[in-house]
Amino acid sequence: MMHIKQLTIFLLVAFLTLSCSNQNQLVIYTSVDQVFSSKIIKNFQQTHPDIDVKVLYDTEASKAVGLEKRLMAEKKHPKADLFWNSEFMRTARLEKADLLETYKKSKLPYTKEYYFSKKYKWYGLGMRNRVFVVNKNLMNIEDYPRKLEDLTLTKYKGKIAISLPYVGTTSTHFSALFQKMGEVKFRIFIQKLKENEVALLAGNSVVKSAVGYGKYLFGLVDSDDVLVGIEEGLPIAMVYYNQNGDGVFSIFGTVALIKNAPHLKNGKIFMEYLLSKEVENELIALNAVQYPLLDNRENVPYETWSQDPYILSESLKKSIVIMKEIFE
Repeated sequence: MMHIKQLTIFLLVAFLTLSCSNQNQLVIYTSVDQVFSSKIIKNFQQTHPDIDVKVLYDTEASKAVGLEKRLMAEKKHPKADLFWNSEFMRTARLEKADLLETYKKSKLPYTKEYYFSKKYKWYGLGMRNRVFVVNKNLMNIEDYPRKLEDLTLTKYKGKIAISLPYVGTTSTHFSALFQKMGEVKFRIFIQKLKENEVALLAGNSVVKSAVGYGKYLFGLVDSDDVLVGIEEGLPIAMVYYNQNGDGVFSIFGTVALIKNAPHLKNGKIFMEYLLSKEVENELIALNAVQYPLLDNRENVPYETWSQDPYILSESLKKSIVIMKEIFE
């Protein structure tokens, strides 16, 4: 009996010790590229050594979608405290599903009302753009594609790549195109991409590398992917298309607390850390984003456009149905 009592006491003490240590955890889910987000999180850990940070990164092939599904599945018993997303549309979807915690911050200097949740469920952080990545060794500058519609030109047949348009920023972009074009024109556009044998690759960074190594002439990616590729020494250039029209499509990141999170207090600490001009400027220095949302300066030397995340979340399913019907 003494052995059983001793074992029981030992297990109880171990449980209590584990419980106490877990109280000061922080569980972050993020779709922001690990090469960027890990550095920010490491800096946070250095300034908050008492918080035990656990991070779940998304895969390149499932960007944001995998974590969105996981958060949905964990709704009744959430494991994450905070979701740091590389885009905004799926964060808006999580808000509609009542998965996000209200957190009202003091007024931030956003220049557009859709840069944050009207119900204070999420906040925008840093802006990127959807651009062309071009192989400089394979194309002369005067021959660079200049319009989004150049993706459909037959002279580029089989020589263009994009990321899978069902996930990540590409799905956000194409959902916006569905809204902008209308269903009929969008369907025609996707059909032309199919006929032009545009390759659908596993992620934006995969497209960047494939173009850089000469497998394709150019591709459609995020601006941070091109900047990283240039740093890697790839012979690539960034092209801002549609500069005589609406310009490139812009996407901003988001951060949100999870409703009924197990370590909400620490989640709030990290959210405050992220939503600072210093961290946003650090993200810019890392080439994770290209210009800020938090210091009220958007002096961008090129034309851009974006869309309300809530509107795009409504068109996502329709656009994906059409794309899968045509591409698959």
